[in-house]
Amino acid sequence: MKIRTRLSLQFLGLFAILLSIVLVAIYFVVASHWQKNFFKQLEDRAYIVGHNYLAEDNFTYAEFQEVLRKFPRTLPKEQIRIYTLDFNPIFIAEQELRWDKNILQAVIDDNKVWFKQGDDYVFGVLYKDNSGDYIVMAKAVDQNGLDALKQLRSIMLISLLIALLITFMLARLFAESFLQPIKKIIHHVQSRNVDTLAEPISTTEMSKDEIRTLSEAINTLFERLHESFENQKAFVAHASHELKTPIAAVLGTAEITLSQERPAEAYREALESIIQHTLYTDQILNNLLTLAKLDQDNQQLAPIHFETLWWNTLDHLLLHHKDLKINLVFNTTEEFHQLHINGNAQLIRLALSNIILNADKFSFNQKIDVTLDTTSTDILIQVKDQGIGIKAEDIEKLTLPFYRSTNAFSIQGTGLGLSLAFKIISIHQGQLKIESELGQYTLVQIQLPKG
Repeated sequence: MKIRTRLSLQFLGLFAILLSIVLVAIYFVVASHWQKNFFKQLEDRAYIVGHNYLAEDNFTYAEFQEVLRKFPRTLPKEQIRIYTLDFNPIFIAEQELRWDKNILQAVIDDNKVWFKQGDDYVFGVLYKDNSGDYIVMAKAVDQNGLDALKQLRSIMLISLLIALLITFMLARLFAESFLQPIKKIIHHVQSRNVDTLAEPISTTEMSKDEIRTLSEAINTLFERLHESFENQKAFVAHASHELKTPIAAVLGTAEITLSQERPAEAYREALESIIQHTLYTDQILNNLLTLAKLDQDNQQLAPIHFETLWWNTLDHLLLHHKDLKINLVFNTTEEFHQLHINGNAQLIRLALSNIILNADKFSFNQKIDVTLDTTSTDILIQVKDQGIGIKAEDIEKLTLPFYRSTNAFSIQGTGLGLSLAFKIISIHQGQLKIESELGQYTLVQIQLPKG
């Protein structure tokens, strides 16, 4: 069932319930008022008839007959009986109308009794006359009231049906108007493709409601998807380019070497070149696998003794890179051996190594300042070089895989080091920021929460 129909039916059902409650309440109020009014009429009739009949001894026979002639029945199917206190009827024979003695006794006990039997209204009163006390019982049918209530029910039923029909039509129009913005959103979404995802849904004419919030959320989602697709395209393009370069070098070296007989030293140089390019290719593939693993796996973080991690990382770097020059500065007053973080030691070591080696490579083996500091909640690491720097427009893109600043193309690299470091730091709930001035320096700041 479409939302438009469902909304219309729900609105119709709610309106039908409310209108029915109102109509039923009105009906019962009118019926109750009519019933009270008729009981009042019946009471008046009982008193009048009792007064006239019991006043017979105050009239001559001719005068009393004239009273009876001038006092015709005024209520439909009216029947009145008068009894003595010992339940004997007077003036009018009981005939087919006989009152139960319990009812008559109730009149004596309560002075007045009224109730309803089916369509018959009954009123009984203890009438006190100068000649004694009598029981007057009156019964009649409120035919006018029955006809009026029947007509009222018919009018209410017809009105209800007409009102529901009109309500359903208006509800359909309301639902159509309400769903119009959603239809526009659906049309917009269905008409988008990979190339047009970035085109947002217009929200300028929308009121500040849930529909506008939904549109803004969809725009944000599409923007993220567009960025993801663009990053993926850039990733594939750069990966293809980076992998083609060493593979082409390997093939070229092998083909040239095999094109003619050469001395043993030339073959050795060719093999060393092939090994170098193969190792470079292997490094790219390992970095790509690490990136893929970081995106797919939920890394298990555990408490790490930061002092051990720190010195192991520096020792490993200095052992394998003899020309690395590090100026180590400690600004923290905390006990170094008491620092802990929650994380994966291997990944953090990889991130720190990539950042320090990048600084060494792009500063051409000049001295690197590595500063360690702490706050009450974080460990702060700064790596600053005196190298070629980074263009301002390239800084935000350096964390994308394979992206390299335009002034770094002449220096061999994969473009994966910073993207790996950024991903690793993010996994550890930390932050990585880059500041740089072209031709002067590059400063990488790492913030890791304490464990």
